[in-house]
Formats: sequence, C-alpha cells, structure tokens
Amino acid sequence: MRLRLLIPLFLFFVSSWACAYELIMIQAVSETKRTFITRNGRRQGVITGSTGTFTAEDFSILAKAINVTGNYTQWQIINAEAILPFEKGALVTFYPAEEYLWALSPEKERRKYIKSMIRQPRKSVLFKGALTRTVSESTSEAVATSTKRGGFLGEIFYEQDFFYGFAFDVGVRYEREAIAANGVTLLTRRSLLIVDFIKYFDDFEDSIGGRLYLGLGSGYGISNTSTTGLSQSGNVAILPAVKAGLSLPFNEEWEFLFDTAFESLQTKEEQESGKIQTTTQTNVKASFALRKFF
Repeated sequence: MRLRLLIPLFLFFVSSWACAYELIMIQAVSETKRTFITRNGRRQGVITGSTGTFTAEDFSILAKAINVTGNYTQWQIINAEAILPFEKGALVTFYPAEEYLWALSPEKERRKYIKSMIRQPRKSVLFKGALTRTVSESTSEAVATSTKRGGFLGEIFYEQDFFYGFAFDVGVRYEREAIAANGVTLLTRRSLLIVDFIKYFDDFEDSIGGRLYLGLGSGYGISNTSTTGLSQSGNVAILPAVKAGLSLPFNEEWEFLFDTAFESLQTKEEQESGKIQTTTQTNVKASFALRKFF
C-alpha cells in the first residue's frame, strides 16, 4: 500500500522539478541596470514579492518581482551592489527559487536544456501553385494599347534556415500567361530559376498559430510568346520580387503556406524581323503551398 502511494508522489516531485526551469527572453532593461522585464506573469504562476534565479553563460543573479501583470513581470535585483549583466533580447534560464542555479544544475545540463528549447535550423521542400495578374506594363516597339494579362504557375523550392528566423530558398518555376489585346490572344510561357531571402517572425506564433514572413527575391530564365503564325523567344528577369505570407503547421513535418507578392518582370524577346522587343510589367501573385521538413 505504501509503495502505491510513494510512486505517484515521486512522479509528481520529479515532473514539478523538471517543469520549473524556463528559458525566457529579457524584454526590457532599465537605464539604472537595476530592473528588467520578462514575459511571464500571473498566468505563469508569478506573484508580487516572489524571487527567481536568472542564469546565462557566465552569471547567475537573484531578483524579486515588484510589478506583475497577466503576462509580464518587472524584476529588481536583490543584491544592492550588483547591476544587470545582460541586455534587452538576451536569453536566460529562469528558475523560481532563492538558490543560485549553478548549485542546482551543472553547466553541462543547463546547456543541454537551452539547446533543446531554441528552434534548430531545418531544411524543407515547398510545392507551390499561384495565380498571377498584371497591374501595369509597357512594351517597346509597339503602340500603347490596353491589354489584359493573367495566368498560373507552379514552383518547387528547397529552403534552408539560417539563424534568428532568416532563411533562403532556391527553386524552379514554370508559368503560363495569357495576353488579350485588340481581339488577339497571345500565350507566354516562362521557365525560371528563383532565389529568395526570407525572414520569419516567431513572435506571433502563439497568438495566431503560425508564423508571418517577408521575402525578397529575384529570378532569371527563358520566355516564349506565341499566337497563330507568330512566335518570339528570349530571356526574362525578375527583380525584385517582394512577398508577405503566413505559414500554418499541420504537425512537425508539414506546413501550409499562403502569400501574396509583387514582381517586376522584364522580358526581352527577338521578333521574326530580328528586332528585340522589351516588355516591362508588374504582376501581383497569390500563392498556396505545402512544405515538407526533413
């Protein structure tokens, strides 16, 4: 009977001790270097007057909670002779106890804990489809006319994370665009190599369930425009391409992405007469994608 009671008590003690450690970010530091703010408050069990240990690579301090709200706490260093050894944005290990964490957890274990909490760089493959629409254009060697351009495209990207939410991707695109002008319909086909640099914002992940991101990219490839009895080919360049989007995870391996983008394209195609026709256009693009991590 005693054994049945001891086992639950032991498990409760172990789980409580394991969950006590928390990796948090310093949100703000006062000019006096005596107080600072963290994003944990009454909802996380912090109350006014409680003390905690804050530990980083080479220091450990004790601080007292002097102002507590639902999600934030203002702390003051207990040692009257000390000043804060860290800056805004620093990652520290928080432990709600009066002992110094050096005595509670060896450096090796503390490093292992911090490593497990920080998001690790990952690699992924994206499968993307999009609809495009031209919002402005100009064409050399042609009289200005009102045209309507629009189409669809497919893309495949390989993406690699860097650090602090930055990533880059490299991919290929195949695009079909229809052009309606003066009762004639032309068809443009493009094949391009695309490169993007992306910044993900993790601060909104808890509130919206996903990550917002911004991207800046460029591309280069070949283009062909044709209609009945007419065909002209050449090169096409994208510079720049600016996009904003949202990624929503299904699980640890799959994500759904949606983004909108503005792209500036310049196409130089050789006509049958030998003249080079240059078309500059700005497209708006709406994309949907699936991402697979590996």
